[in-house]
Order: sequence, then structure tokens, then C-alpha cells
Amino acid sequence: MVSKEEALRELHLSDKEIKVYLSLLMLGQSSVNLISKKASINRITAYDILNALSERGFVSYVIKSGVRYFEAVDPTKFIDDLKEKQEKMKEVLPELHSIRASILKKPEIETYEGIPGLKSIFNDVLKENKETWFIGAPKMLDALEFYFPHFIKQKRKQNIFSKVITENCKGMKEYKKKGPKKYVDMRFIEEKIKVTKIIYAGKIAYLTFSERNSVGILMNNKEISEFEKMQFSLVWKIAKK
Repeated sequence: MVSKEEALRELHLSDKEIKVYLSLLMLGQSSVNLISKKASINRITAYDILNALSERGFVSYVIKSGVRYFEAVDPTKFIDDLKEKQEKMKEVLPELHSIRASILKKPEIETYEGIPGLKSIFNDVLKENKETWFIGAPKMLDALEFYFPHFIKQKRKQNIFSKVITENCKGMKEYKKKGPKKYVDMRFIEEKIKVTKIIYAGKIAYLTFSERNSVGILMNNKEISEFEKMQFSLVWKIAKK
């Protein structure tokens, strides 16, 4: 069960403010001297806290013969205040959603570091479960020596088809022979590929593989993804089977 102190902390009251407010609830209308004694706080501190609570609507006061007497407001007021804030928030929610939607249209860019970070991108490929287009650096297979077989196995299990453009080298030629055509179609170019690019589900990932500084950049933007697919298609047409 939630304690009264925990509940009051949710209203952004400090521990000393809670002490003063609860003391005032128990005392009823009282002077600073009585409140400070009840809360075990020195008089000057108690006075400052009471003024602060008064400004925030937790405490009210009256002046009798030149002396201030403070009183805790009815706790029900806190519920009323929360309801009022909730109603105000409901009024502006459509506008806030509109602002958020406009921001979401901008490219979302995430950066990953190290081999564990790059694995996160490949796991996202599996999660999206869409056709995937690779421009693959052969170094990727060595860098992900233990993880990549698992990735390929799961990709085939999910029937994810891939188009792959890679270097025209012996290792990649051998890799093509092992890949069932149902799951992958590979083509080759003579240029050296140092960065792997993955295009999938409206996203583009760029990955570099090195022992000390493996980096992945993942961009989520449909328009840029479509542009990258167009460029991929141009290279695909001239690549060797």
C-alpha cells in the first residue's frame, strides 16, 4: 500500500515540505512556532516552507492581530487539480500529436558500435521480415564468423529473400554456390567494397567491419530507402551473374 509520504512526493513535495504539510493537517490552523515544533524544523526554515507551500496552493493563511496563522488545504483539492490538468492536456493532445507526427517524418538515425551493435541491425532485419537488398563487403563474413550462420539460418526459416551485390572474388563465388536460389540471388562487381549496405523495410543500414572500430548507422526513412533501392537496381543491372 502506498504511504501518504510517497503519495505527496508524487506532487513534487520535498521531505521537509511533506513534514510541514502533515504537521499542519494534524494541528489545524496554527502559528509558525507550533508548526515548526510539530515538524521538528527550525522556525525560519518552517516559515520559508510555509510560504512556498502557500504559493503552490497547498497551504492558506489568515492574519490575526498581526500574526499569520496557517492551515493545510483540503487534500481533495489535489485530486481536483489533477483532473483540471488532465482536462487541459486532453484539449491540447491533438496539437501535440500533430507536432510529433511532423517530427517522425524526419529520418530517424541510430548509431551502433562494435560487433554486438552490428548484430542488433541484423536482428532488426529478421524482426522486419521483409525482402532485403545487400551490397556486401566480403569482410562481413569474417567479422561475423559465429553470428552470421545463425542469421542466415533464421532468415531462411522466415523465408526472407535477399538480393546481394558483392565483390567478384573466389570466396564470394563459393558462397553463392552454397546459397539456395529460393533465398538469395547474388551478382558481382569488380570494384572493392569496404562498406556493407542493407536496404530493407524502408530502412538503410551502413556497416563497417574492423577489429577496433566496427560501426553501424541505421536510417529509417521511406523516401531515402526508395532512392537507395533505385541506385541498387542500376548497379544490379550491370553486375555479373
